[in-house]
Amino acid sequence: MATTPPPFPRPVTQELCAWIAGLTLADIPTTQRTRIKYLLLDGLACGLVGAHLAWSEAAVQGVMAMESPGTCGLIGHGDDRRLGPLAASLLNSAFIQGFELDDYHKGAPIHSGSIVLPTLLAAVEHTAAREGRVTTGADFLVAALVGYETGPRVGLGVHGIEVLSRGWHSGAIFGPAAAAAAASKLLQLPASQAEDALGMACTQAGGLMAAQYESTVKRMQHGFAARNGLFGALMARSGYAGIKQVLERPYGGFLSVFSQGNGRDPPCDPSRVVDGLGVVWALDDIVVKPHASMAATHSTIDALAALQKRHPRQLAPRALHRIRSITVEMSEPAFKKGGWRPVRPLTVTGAQMTAAYAAAMQLLEGEVQVAQFAPAQLDRDDVWALMDKIHCQHNKDLATYQQIVTVDVDVDVDVETTHDAERQDTKGRVERFVERVVAPRGNGVALSNDEVLHKWRQLTARVIDPARAAAIEEMVLHLETVPDVRALADLLHGRTESVFGAVPTKL
Repeated sequence: MATTPPPFPRPVTQELCAWIAGLTLADIPTTQRTRIKYLLLDGLACGLVGAHLAWSEAAVQGVMAMESPGTCGLIGHGDDRRLGPLAASLLNSAFIQGFELDDYHKGAPIHSGSIVLPTLLAAVEHTAAREGRVTTGADFLVAALVGYETGPRVGLGVHGIEVLSRGWHSGAIFGPAAAAAAASKLLQLPASQAEDALGMACTQAGGLMAAQYESTVKRMQHGFAARNGLFGALMARSGYAGIKQVLERPYGGFLSVFSQGNGRDPPCDPSRVVDGLGVVWALDDIVVKPHASMAATHSTIDALAALQKRHPRQLAPRALHRIRSITVEMSEPAFKKGGWRPVRPLTVTGAQMTAAYAAAMQLLEGEVQVAQFAPAQLDRDDVWALMDKIHCQHNKDLATYQQIVTVDVDVDVDVETTHDAERQDTKGRVERFVERVVAPRGNGVALSNDEVLHKWRQLTARVIDPARAAAIEEMVLHLETVPDVRALADLLHGRTESVFGAVPTKL
């Protein structure tokens, strides 16, 4: 016999779902309405670049071997490759997350584009094929914003980065709720069914950060979240009941379970999920990446770039043999995620997740972009010799994205103009260069919409033809006027080139 659950101080799940069901395009301020379109464009660029990476190809081969043909296409793989909505959302997410180029929320780490975009594209195509349903660009835009808002808010309810510090893949934890929210809005579910969708999505949350070392499954874990959130929404639409009040229940609820052991008092804060809904936008704290590596490496890259600019002679590539040591002081979450010492041989995934490799590439090549992770780069002797001199350490006084980079360099003596006695006097002396970064580029000050557009154009320049890129760009930036989003999906399905076949220039 069912029993009545105990009362809860604030029904945050219901509040969130009421907002999801009631939001209209007119409720979204112009600034956020414009920004979400540029974030969508950035996510699509990542998907087009990621579609034919080696691990993406392996994922497609594996999934297609076990799944029947369906109604939904795959980014960059031609119109003949179609799968069911769950499998398609999984793979398209793996493409977007395929190269550490996609967005992240700086307070609650989640790659929203890799969850929301594949979820919505699959929902659009599935319902169009099965029911003849037409989704307008305006409806797609509102649903996307709902997903981009929900994921970080749910993450903030469990103190965001704390989840990452304890070894969970945070975006895969917050992501199912984001996918369920976005799909519920697109499918126009009432608030009660949106709550069912969130209940089914949140019970499937999971993901371990040990995936960052040797595996390629790290690329797919946001895809699990997209798939599971979409599953929740489609099941709720059919009348299947999910966990009610899933976020705030004290026993077995999402916030209570995923905040266990974090040492905070209180361990979770349900109010952060809903406070300021429609007024304060989590979207505003979503960061677009300027570098092709994990976020915790960006401060390292920026610090070294600043030092290279200030000391061009001492830190020129030809002078790097004079470096004695590089110390990178990091906050706890950054150190746990990116401060580990790489071991040869190194995978692309591992290279993108360690500050040591990012530092070596910035010093040797002056940038950390797609080209720096080509397979031949990973086994260069000069890269490994430089990484041997790089030491990361935890500094408990640093905030999340703050870093202090110290470079000790042997004093460079000009043999032609310096007397022997003077050269002898400088023997063993070092110069010390120190740079403190409070927040990396794109984090403290967000990349402008023009900078995001530049990134889109640079990333897509060598993987799709200019006319197709221009058509996608035009459609996304004027999404409110698009009568049927399937036109965008069709443009995305066309074949793309391998990014390592023709690597783009600087972003």
